[in-house]
Order: sequence, then C-alpha cells, then structure tokens
Amino acid sequence: MFRIVTRSDLAELDMPRADLAAALKCCLRRVRRGKYIIMADCTHSHFELIRALAHEPGITFPQFHGDIRDEVEELRIRIASRRDSVLPNDVFSHISAALIHGLDPVVAGTKKVEVSRSAYSRSYPDLTLYDRTIAGKDVDRSLNYPVTSLPRTLADIAHDHSLEVSVPLISEAMREGRATREMIKLHFAAGSRGLKRAQLALTLSNAAYESNAEAFCAVKFRRHGVTGMTPQVNTYSPTGNFIGRNDFRHETAQVIVEVHGVGKYYMHPNGPNAAARENHQRNMNLVNAGFKVFNLTFGDLFRPNIFAQIKWAIDSAINDS
Repeated sequence: MFRIVTRSDLAELDMPRADLAAALKCCLRRVRRGKYIIMADCTHSHFELIRALAHEPGITFPQFHGDIRDEVEELRIRIASRRDSVLPNDVFSHISAALIHGLDPVVAGTKKVEVSRSAYSRSYPDLTLYDRTIAGKDVDRSLNYPVTSLPRTLADIAHDHSLEVSVPLISEAMREGRATREMIKLHFAAGSRGLKRAQLALTLSNAAYESNAEAFCAVKFRRHGVTGMTPQVNTYSPTGNFIGRNDFRHETAQVIVEVHGVGKYYMHPNGPNAAARENHQRNMNLVNAGFKVFNLTFGDLFRPNIFAQIKWAIDSAINDS
C-alpha cells in the first residue's frame, strides 16, 4: 500500500518549507492539491521527518519500468490519493477495484479513479463517478479501501470497458480460482447497458490462458477475424514425440502462436539464456514437424499486420489441405 501524506500531516510534523521543496525533488511527489506520495526511501536529511511514515507496516513504493505498465502504476497512485477522501457510501469500482483486488491489467483502459455512488454519474479530469447502487453484500471492506466485491468488479468492467481490458482480468480471476463465470453472471441484469459486450467478455475469457497477455491475444484474434485458435495444446511430432505445450494452436491448420513475455525468460530456473535456447530448439522442432510458428512479443499484440499474417497462414493452410 502506498503512503499518502497530506499537507496537514506535514504541518503537524513541522516540516520546514525548505525540506519540503527538497523532498519534492527527490522522494516526495505531489499527486493533487494537498496530497503527496512517498516515492522511495531516502538518506537525505529532509526525509527524517517522514521516515517513520514510509516505514509503517505494509507500505510499498511505486515501481516504474519505462513501459506501458507505468500507466497502471500512475493509476494506483491516484487511487491511493483518494482513499481517505471518498464519501461514506462511496465504493471504489471497475478498474480501480480490480487493482485494489490485486489483478494485473494488460491495459488499464482509463487514467481516472472510478467510484460508484448512489447519487449521480459525472466525469472529472481524474475521477469517474458511476450512479450505481451497490448492495452491502457486494462491498468488500477487508482491503483497506471500500471496494466492490471481485465478482461485482469484473461484471462492472465487462459492461463498461473494452474486451481488451475485461477479458484478461476475468481470465486471471478464473485462473486463480477467485471467480467463476456463474459468480460474475449473477451481476448481469437483463436490458442493462453494455450487456452484450459483457456476455461476450465472459465467452472469450478462459482459465486456460496462462498469462494475461495470452487472454489479450485471444481478444485480438477476434478483432482481426482469426478463428479456431485453441489455447494451451500439447503438440507432438509425426512420430509421436512430445514437442511442447503451445499457447495457441489452430484446430485444423498447422499454425501455432506463442505469446512471449518477460516472465517466460526471466522466471526460468536456469536463467534467460537457457530459456532462449530451449525456446529456439522447440521452435525448430515445430517447424521441422510442419508447423508455421508465430512468436509474438508484447508489442506485436498491438500490430494489426501481425494478425493479418496469422489469418493468411491459416486460410492458406486450410485451402491447401
């Protein structure tokens, strides 16, 4: 949990203006008016007054990677800055709730904090309010924030956000055994806005996807008219030798798609070099067995021409058979 410090907190600590100015260039960042976040531990003298706050139990610091993940981290910061300023019946919902529940979106779909309240819908530069009545049983108060329950959170996201946002999150929750289709579907109401999109999101979601990037790829298959791709299939050579388990393989054409993330290499017990060698050998074995293999990086998931090539390969293989 991030540590937000208010202007009142700093005043009570008698933090000199000079120290505040120095901290803002180093370990403290202004999030919005009167709200600051502690960005990192610090050895400078200006940090002494807030060191105890930064070392409270459960406190973590923002982590930035210089890529698309930073957008999600920025949203986490904004959520933390609003934790103590919501109204008594306000509930964090949608993507904000998903992040509080510990889910890991591929794309956030919004830069705004999302809150549901029984009053009115309104959009501000950094906040979206939804006019929703949340039953008490659908509120989780065990996470230091008032937040919608995980099934309700996923249902809201499925209704109000794109498939690229909802399908990876629903699949992650299903994969971890934290939610089922039936639990999520209980929050679908006949005639509700976005119902068809929510139903499609449930159809596309699958616990078999081993990563959120694979679920995101499945959405892109649908966007680009690629059909018949089955997730997590064991592949064998013509002589029956096991080659490997593939992220996606077409149900009839000999076309395989692998989605490569950092984890596939750096989580290997023998390190990234060994993982790269094994992947190269498996790729060659698949090619020698007659498969057309597409190895997609995370960036490839955003390139329409890649999916056009996959579709062309599938259509060509089917027409030649």
